[in-house]
Amino acid sequence: MKICVIVPSENYLSQAGARIRYTRMTAALAAAGHSLTLLPIENFKKIEHEVYLLSKCFDAAALVVAQTVATSGKIIGVDLFDDYFSEQKDSRFQRLRGWLIGCLACADFVLCSTPVMQRVAAQYAPGLPVHVMNDPFGRYDIRTQRQHLARKHAALWANGVLNVAWYGMGDNPYFPVGLADLAAFADELADLQGRGFDVHLNILTNRRAMTGDALAALRAIPVPYEIHEWDEAEEQKLLAQTHVVFLPVSAQNFSVAKSLNRAVTALCSGNQVLSAGFPLYKPFADFIYRDAAKLVSDLKAGRPRVRAETLMPLDLLLRTHADPAVEARGLGSFLETIVHGKIAPSVLSPGPSIALIHGVESSSSAHKFAKRMGALSIASPLTPLKVNFDLRFDWNEQRTGLDLLVSEDAGKLLAPTTAAKAVPYGKVVDFEYRKIGQEDFPFLVCRGRELVDSGSSAGKLAAYSSVMSTIRQAMEELFPDVSCVFSENWRLPWPISSARLGAH
Repeated sequence: MKICVIVPSENYLSQAGARIRYTRMTAALAAAGHSLTLLPIENFKKIEHEVYLLSKCFDAAALVVAQTVATSGKIIGVDLFDDYFSEQKDSRFQRLRGWLIGCLACADFVLCSTPVMQRVAAQYAPGLPVHVMNDPFGRYDIRTQRQHLARKHAALWANGVLNVAWYGMGDNPYFPVGLADLAAFADELADLQGRGFDVHLNILTNRRAMTGDALAALRAIPVPYEIHEWDEAEEQKLLAQTHVVFLPVSAQNFSVAKSLNRAVTALCSGNQVLSAGFPLYKPFADFIYRDAAKLVSDLKAGRPRVRAETLMPLDLLLRTHADPAVEARGLGSFLETIVHGKIAPSVLSPGPSIALIHGVESSSSAHKFAKRMGALSIASPLTPLKVNFDLRFDWNEQRTGLDLLVSEDAGKLLAPTTAAKAVPYGKVVDFEYRKIGQEDFPFLVCRGRELVDSGSSAGKLAAYSSVMSTIRQAMEELFPDVSCVFSENWRLPWPISSARLGAH
């Protein structure tokens, strides 16, 4: 089976999400008889795989890809990493909830890394197949683990320095995580001190997270520490020299939905794990410390939870929750069931099957992507873009509704009786248009012109639902074989009902 993961950009290929979630699975999937390709969305041109998976592509282009794949009869799925969706009353995520509704309307399955995200997916698409694929470990074997432990424990007793590490993404644009968690739970580190070891904390995180406020908050840490910029090589070097990894977790929805990955990475590197806050790593509870004093006591007694004598049960847990071979077999079996159950369309309709409708804050790149994919690109009355749209909805002179301006190519898709009623309009940008008016098509009646003309964001917001619902009805009437997707980057809390334009 040929699997293609659509990612947001070339840069994303080097980030931890792609490296951990997908690159580690490539060899294991190949061994199970499947291929895995990572493709930046801007490079998507045609259908060449059996299964497509959207990963962190929260934009209109992803909706076009989803509709394109679904229309072709191939399999399309969504991989849900982060929980931006369960906070139904948080207006900041209205746009993302709309995106998810649009994607799931034509998706065949959902992939996620935790049961928590599985439940979130079920809220949006009850009955849609969901598979939980644990984030896999990188390299791991018991012999190497024994060597790590022997070397680390020898160094600890030789110099008395207890190296503690915190590593990872230090910020998020929406939630206080990362360095905020480290500062909030810093008191948990106090009990490591004064018990016979010289404690030192090393912090590895992304440069963007090192703001003045974040660094000031870290001054509350009760042990000496250093902070450095993260990269993969530095993380591996740090974990090789560390005895304890500190993993604090807040109880907010975003954090509760996170995977086991950081604990798995720490345990595979021969480290003890001290976790505070929400018990995210409960599956590894026998190897996770929740009490710093107990951790130091066990180290002094030479019986820490991760030691040579406990590697067999630890190995079993890692094979159960993070083995790439196990995860590859599970994913392959799940996808084979989806593929075999798919009913391909007997006939593909000629001409465009997708239309991208632009809102208040769309982008020229979304327009260009839609055109490259053979989709119609449509302006709403709220769209400020100055490009050659196939269709333009605009206010009529009577201020009672909308006119539809149809380009020459789009006009060929109209029913002959409808096309006959279109009258010459003139040129906009580079295209000549013909006009369809409310006098012939009452479904173009629309309220809200005065609100939009006020020039205020509040006015646009008040008119938004009426305008977009009118456009949706018009598209259903005039282009019944065309599925609509929606391009909107406006961060105001536009009505979720309008986001249901994701598919129809």
